[in-house]
Amino acid sequence: MFGADEANKLRAASFTADQVELATKAAELMKLRVLKVEGPELTELAARLEPGRIYASGHGFVPPIRPSIYERLSELADPKPAPSLPRSWDDIEIGHFVLGTEGPGEGYWEAIVVAKDNDMLTLKFLDYPDDPRLVCHRSAVALLKPTAAEPSTAA
Repeated sequence: MFGADEANKLRAASFTADQVELATKAAELMKLRVLKVEGPELTELAARLEPGRIYASGHGFVPPIRPSIYERLSELADPKPAPSLPRSWDDIEIGHFVLGTEGPGEGYWEAIVVAKDNDMLTLKFLDYPDDPRLVCHRSAVALLKPTAAEPSTAA
């Protein structure tokens, strides 16, 4: 179980297999994430975490961790897919990488298109996977390497 608490402190803990159901419920209450330990890298990382505890109230004890461990857990929980770039705004589909913004003065950030409804896109910011999804018009996103327009041929 890992995530940031209400005070934005990074926390993570390991739980035994017999605690998975209780830990999952506690994670929901505490607004933390659960990551199943699979593979050698995640097994090694989980072994470095302190064991967590589940209280009768349903909440749990999840100790603070270093930012580097939190970043690695986040990367393993949400691996970045291989880039797929649209050639133009008309070509944007689910799974494409674009740059999105939440509004004027907010800057543009890498995002992946997770849903499309006609010209409306739903974006998930890659560096902020826990942030709410952004819904915007396709013309409101920037392309990461737009193909240069074909030169017109004069007759």
